[in-house]
Amino acid sequence: MADDGKPTDATTLLTKIAEKAGRSVEDVRSILARHGVAYKPSIAVPKHLCVTSIAFTGEKRGETAPGPVNFEWRDLAPGLRAIISDRNFRGKTTLLGLMRWGLTGRRGKGIPTEFAETFHTLTMAFTLDGQAYEVEVADAVEQVGTLWRIEGGNRHGLDTFASDEGFEAVMSGFFMGQLGLQMLVTHADRGDKGVDQPHDWVWLSGAMVIEPAPENLFGSYQALGSRMMQMYLGVPWTNAVNDVQAAKTRIEIEARQAAAELERTRGRRKTRIEEIDDEIAGLRRKLKGLPSAEGQRADLAEANRRFAEAQGRLRSAVRSMAVASEDREAAKHAYDAARRDLREFKEGRAAKTVFRSLDPVCCPRCDEVFDEERKQANHQDHTCVVCGTLEQSEGNPAQREAGLKDAVADAESRLTSQDRRKAALTEAMDAARADMRGAEATARSLEAALAEPSSAYPLELELARMEARREELGVDEAQPSGDADDQQVLKVAEKVTQAAFKPLQDELLDEVSVLIKDYAVRFGVESLEEAKLLGNTNLRMRKNGGTAWFGTQTDGEKARLKIAATLAIIKVAERRGLGRHPGLLLIDSPGSNEMVDRDYSNLIAGLAEVAREIPHLQVFVTAASSETILGHVPRERLLYAEGDKYLW
Repeated sequence: MADDGKPTDATTLLTKIAEKAGRSVEDVRSILARHGVAYKPSIAVPKHLCVTSIAFTGEKRGETAPGPVNFEWRDLAPGLRAIISDRNFRGKTTLLGLMRWGLTGRRGKGIPTEFAETFHTLTMAFTLDGQAYEVEVADAVEQVGTLWRIEGGNRHGLDTFASDEGFEAVMSGFFMGQLGLQMLVTHADRGDKGVDQPHDWVWLSGAMVIEPAPENLFGSYQALGSRMMQMYLGVPWTNAVNDVQAAKTRIEIEARQAAAELERTRGRRKTRIEEIDDEIAGLRRKLKGLPSAEGQRADLAEANRRFAEAQGRLRSAVRSMAVASEDREAAKHAYDAARRDLREFKEGRAAKTVFRSLDPVCCPRCDEVFDEERKQANHQDHTCVVCGTLEQSEGNPAQREAGLKDAVADAESRLTSQDRRKAALTEAMDAARADMRGAEATARSLEAALAEPSSAYPLELELARMEARREELGVDEAQPSGDADDQQVLKVAEKVTQAAFKPLQDELLDEVSVLIKDYAVRFGVESLEEAKLLGNTNLRMRKNGGTAWFGTQTDGEKARLKIAATLAIIKVAERRGLGRHPGLLLIDSPGSNEMVDRDYSNLIAGLAEVAREIPHLQVFVTAASSETILGHVPRERLLYAEGDKYLW
């Protein structure tokens, strides 16, 4: 602000910047232009946005209420409207998401990914200061459509789109131009390069949305909330400050990246020098350690001796293997015979036992019957009653069986010993063959080396080349370049410009703070005694005699404070004729954050009052149906899914 209370013009600002930076005005103007900073007056043109209708078609899939979708909600006007249902998950948040999609061209989190192909068409009509427009999405899946201006009964095409990026660009260009908003560009470090990040209508439209559990007092990002607030309050020269800050960040990142690249280059050079030094040392070691012909011939003789020795071991092992194979075969025969004897003994005993248990009553040949007297006589004589053969005593069968088992075990032990002997001989043969191959390879290598000319000459040539390369690399004394002078001018420009608009900003923030306190109390934050909105969009409060901050409040209090702050900014900017907020609020489920009935009632009642106080304000709020909603919002302003019904 100038001393006479009028806004400082661009020429005055540039002159002050030049004086404080010790540069000429032309130098300052050139530096600012080089970094994309434009000191242009930005006059706020407040325009009022009103959604007048929304309609969409589609096809619900899945098990829950499948079928065609054909929704239409018309004759909408400023004021408070509620979207309610008796049950959860009836499409309330999605409806708000479709509204925002129609206004911004970007599907947000309000439209779940599973609905990607649910909607086929979308048509939304709205007015800006009474001028009617309509966005028509003829293919909601591919996002193909047109933005129309409505003149009486005629439609005039303003722009068309055929992709999600095109839809977003059309709506962003339209609203940024109509509302007098400027794209905010920040510069971010992305690894090895700096990237300009534009923030346009999709980001700025966040000032129209109130989430159930907001993290920030205004908008969606704390880091940029203050710039959004300044823009919507109509604070002058905020665009220039945004450009200056982006340019400063860009220079800092580029300087940091240039320094990092220089360090990387120096590091690579140092690494290469170390590698060359290692190669030079290796070449010198090779030259020093080149073997003599006498040494190579001695090594060849040793290799031949080792080959002959291994060959002798192989022959000896082969001979031993032949003997071992015969011994093993004999042991195998003995083992099989012992097992056979044991088996036959067991089978014979079993057969005798069976036959001795027989008691014949007649001769199997002539059918002569044996009387009992004859049986007793034969039994006493130990002769067979059939054939008369004298039965021989078997001696001690258990002792004989034990002896046969011992013979089997002894034969098995000898067989196992022979198997181990053959395995050891096989290993010895494999080792001898391996030693023969190694000795033979060494001998061939030595013979080839002795046949070649001396390798010292090429090593000497390579050493000379590497030493020359080492000298070329040397030590780099380059220094990183930078825009230190430009950075100093930008810092001065930032301070001078902020000082120019700070008095007006402080006035606006004081007015907004008073209204925040008033609205928040009306919305049920009864313990709030004082509110102070700071330039960084943080809210300092006095509650119950102590200091409190927005970030420490419950989700329910945050939602009410954010609504109060947004409405206060709209009201003050409108009163001053400076603001750019279009006056539309989309409030999603404020009662879902454990807000007690009394506070919820105060919020809805307060919103209804403020909507009447600000005639152009249009508010859509989603909620579960309750007496609070039904008592404060007329039936004609309700979109109500009763019972098990869905909104769409």
